[in-house]
Amino acid sequence: MAGNNLNTLYRKRLVDPRMKEGIREPLYDFLTYDSAATLQLKFFQTQVGGTKTKSDTNMPLNGQLPAGQKFVAQTLELHFMPGSNAGSYVRQAPVQSATALAAPNFANDVWALVNQGWLEVTVGTKQYLTAPLIAFPSSSGLVVQAAIGLEAVAAAAAAIENQITVDYARLGGRVFQFTPEVPIEPQTNFDVTLNWPAAVTLPSGFDARIGVSLGGVRFRN
Repeated sequence: MAGNNLNTLYRKRLVDPRMKEGIREPLYDFLTYDSAATLQLKFFQTQVGGTKTKSDTNMPLNGQLPAGQKFVAQTLELHFMPGSNAGSYVRQAPVQSATALAAPNFANDVWALVNQGWLEVTVGTKQYLTAPLIAFPSSSGLVVQAAIGLEAVAAAAAAIENQITVDYARLGGRVFQFTPEVPIEPQTNFDVTLNWPAAVTLPSGFDARIGVSLGGVRFRN
């Protein structure tokens, strides 16, 4: 559907001044998961500005779109980024080198987050979707091709070997598609909520960063 012509898809002339302009642009939002403390994360509730930059969200208003804009949601993706600092989010490195550094817990953290939680999509007073978190892979992610160096180096009068540890994982499978699509009208409250039956203590012991991306078409005056 992503490659379909917008004029055909919505059966309207988008160049007609009486019609809204349509652009393919995702709505996205990122929040921090506090290890061992979070039961629920509600996305798209805080607009860009202040403590949230465009690396965190592109929401123009808190929890809704402004007058003159409409969004048609076609896909939903989740992004999991394990952390390396308790109490706040600092990214976890999925690749570590040298034996002195601890192995990453990237894959274990991702699995701990997705194997028991569920997601809900609500627009206005209507709930459009309830499904397990594992059903929402992303279309993009890090690609890792690791190599191991066996060159011996001297350290503290002992010879050690350079090593590379790789522990990266993301959900696999087809990106979730809304069929039919979900319309989000202007000035209508909406949210995507992630829920867990109990707070998850991540294997790394650190906080994580989770993002929700709604793919689709934004219509605007």
